[in-house]
Amino acid sequence: MQAYGLLYAANDSMPVPLQNVSAEANIVDMIAEVTVCQTYKNVEHDTIEAIYRFPLFEAAAIRGFEAEIDGNRNVKGIVKEAEQAAKEYDEAIQKLKMFDLFFLLLDLSITCRMSSAIQSIESPSHNISVELNVDGNPNVSRITLKDKITYLEKDFILVIKSLGLDQPRAFIEYDSMTGTNCIMLTLVPILSINIIKTELIFVIDRSGSMQGGPIKKASNALKLLLRSLPKDCFFNIISFGFNFDPLFEKSLPYSEETLSKALKHAQEMSANYGGTEIYAPLKWAFENLRNDMPTSVFLLTDGQVDNVDQIIELVKSCEEKKKDNLRIFSIGIGDSVSYHLVESVSRVGKGYSQFITNTERMDKKILEMLKNAIKPSIKDYNITWTNQKFSSFNDNTIYSPADQNTFINTKIQQAPFLIPPIYSGVRFIVYCLLEKGIEAREEITLIAMSNDGPIKISIPLDPVLLNGSTIHALAARKLIQDLDDGTSFIHKHPRNNEKNIPDSFIREQIVKLGTIYNLASKHTSFLAIDERDNRSVAESKNLRIIPTKTNGFFYNYFIRKPIDSVIVHDELYDEGEFVSDDDLRIDTLYSFLELQSYDGSFLPTTKFYSWFGKKDFNDFSIIGIENEKVLCSALAIAYFEIVMFKEVKEECELIYEKTRNVLTAEVVDKQILTEILEKAREWLVLSPGTYI
Repeated sequence: MQAYGLLYAANDSMPVPLQNVSAEANIVDMIAEVTVCQTYKNVEHDTIEAIYRFPLFEAAAIRGFEAEIDGNRNVKGIVKEAEQAAKEYDEAIQKLKMFDLFFLLLDLSITCRMSSAIQSIESPSHNISVELNVDGNPNVSRITLKDKITYLEKDFILVIKSLGLDQPRAFIEYDSMTGTNCIMLTLVPILSINIIKTELIFVIDRSGSMQGGPIKKASNALKLLLRSLPKDCFFNIISFGFNFDPLFEKSLPYSEETLSKALKHAQEMSANYGGTEIYAPLKWAFENLRNDMPTSVFLLTDGQVDNVDQIIELVKSCEEKKKDNLRIFSIGIGDSVSYHLVESVSRVGKGYSQFITNTERMDKKILEMLKNAIKPSIKDYNITWTNQKFSSFNDNTIYSPADQNTFINTKIQQAPFLIPPIYSGVRFIVYCLLEKGIEAREEITLIAMSNDGPIKISIPLDPVLLNGSTIHALAARKLIQDLDDGTSFIHKHPRNNEKNIPDSFIREQIVKLGTIYNLASKHTSFLAIDERDNRSVAESKNLRIIPTKTNGFFYNYFIRKPIDSVIVHDELYDEGEFVSDDDLRIDTLYSFLELQSYDGSFLPTTKFYSWFGKKDFNDFSIIGIENEKVLCSALAIAYFEIVMFKEVKEECELIYEKTRNVLTAEVVDKQILTEILEKAREWLVLSPGTYI
């Protein structure tokens, strides 16, 4: 497991003792600006060399850090090209210009400002105190921790519900330092797209760390997934740990027989596969994909691996071969999962990721993924940001003076350049940096194609011009990610199709973005040195540089013996969604689904009738439905609508639709169908307590 925080350089799994932790957050609509402060103390008698690591979500960007030493000296970090920063650091070490103590975090204070009334705020991870309607304003709230925390051993998750958060919005920000504008477009699309025939592969982590709650959650979620599959799909399950085992030699059609075998397999799952090796099972899955239909792969894992880059390259290579016919959806489980792995695999696999804490169920989130996985991708996107006309690769292009085939910059820089698939109910964010003199449209338009025809969304640009560099930095972070992934405007330029772009040129662009917007990356580092000229070189120990590569924040420091305390401030920006699951009826749903067949039908059995407090078909004569199969389907539909939809609608929607399809096939006349369903609903409402 990767260790984070301040660590001894000689043993980077051993942390320097953390003394105090705090975080102050300012949330404005979809952007969270977080100042994190941590205090460490060197308990050794001698000077030590230390490394600092800070983990980042892919949508977040560290903007800078600041250290306070002895309560009267401040050290600010500036971003420089990594090798130059390392060189200056080495020189500073030789001159003994170095930090004493270092870290980052304290108690938690959050101010939340939304553009509309805040309905509720909760945290599934920690006990919080919430003050709504601050100063009489329903759009503003304050959040603090109830319990004093010494160590944040798990992620802090905040769930904010506010009116209109899912509405499309576009903000524009002016950065006075660069003289440029940057647009952030965000929306949560609600799309109505028909289901297509799909191959579904579930890759389930059964390593030892999944023991207990995690494997039980995975087992229950898998059973619900299996019940929810379309009846014309193909599917397979791959269990993995140190080794892997597929349930079937290849994906098989969904049937009563294959469902029964898969449900038994899910029920008997245990965490008995040893360590976590993800590459081999994914490679096997990709080598055995069907070629006659799209494939969606679900990866469920709670672990960390050393070969993340190798796994990402594997996914990227296979996705490119299958083009639009492969998508990877990843689910991270627990507090120790590798966010970098889970997010990167889903990003390059054209899916999306979700994370499940140890205190929540995964049913709702994974069912939402399934709903998107069995629908076709929306593709051929085009976003119009400005009224000025640019040819995609002509007027919008500036070339290197040294090489007229090499792109340097654009007047309009969209990030990400290649828009990822848009999924119903999943927040979508894209940025656009505009060069000086380029004006944004008053209404941003997004046009895309789907199997059901064209989709057009128009989003008015917020008339309030924001001032600052926050949105610019988030856009630059995405541009850097594009450059790292090989999906940037540079890589996709037609003139570059037949040649390899020099790594040095890509590095140059990343360094440029990192230094302009003060962003750490694998080619840029923060350099922060305290000027102390009264120490001699002879007093220094362990004078060396440790080369590092990371997607987050990673730097080397020397820390002398414990006489001072230092606080470092990091600012990061992240936007994410977390939706807590209501499990009030989920166990009842699992039991009810045991009565259902693979195609969605409910057979007229004694168990089915007893669920509603009756013995046989004759006990339902008062309803007035003469066909026994029709009665069972109608009762099940009414039960879903009246009972299950109250708390677990998202979890049973696909199953509900399967049952409706069964009834619709039995009763073709729409008027008669409506009357039958009304009779079933009326009986259920007038029979309280018999169906709970």
